[in-house]
Amino acid sequence: MESSSNVAIIAVIISAVTMLVMVGEKLFGGGNRLAAMFAKLDKDTATAIEKLKTELTGRIDEYEGNYRVGLDAMRANIHAMQIGLLEFRAKMAEEYLPKGDHGEGVRQIKSDMREGFNRLEQRLERIERSERADKGGGS
Repeated sequence: MESSSNVAIIAVIISAVTMLVMVGEKLFGGGNRLAAMFAKLDKDTATAIEKLKTELTGRIDEYEGNYRVGLDAMRANIHAMQIGLLEFRAKMAEEYLPKGDHGEGVRQIKSDMREGFNRLEQRLERIERSERADKGGGS
């Protein structure tokens, strides 16, 4: 009797599995439909990832362009300040040094301008080092 009850249990299990397979086929339309659904999901996911990648790359390019424009503008301003300093020094030398009336004042102005100019050059060097480090670290 025990073997016939085991056979009955196995028959019930096989019937249940068969029923589950049939329900699954009804729900998903069979194996081909399920495979098609996964293929579509894979394709949609790949398309979405590619779209995000393109958008992100565009934003990064835009930010790098803005950074470059800002750095170039700073360089141009520093260069213009250098030219202005040279013109100012020439004018000061032309107007005051030969007269000798403001010699000490001119020396102090020249010293202050040199210090300011050196600080600007140091800032530019730090910015350029930072840019090189960002490029080296981001690659």
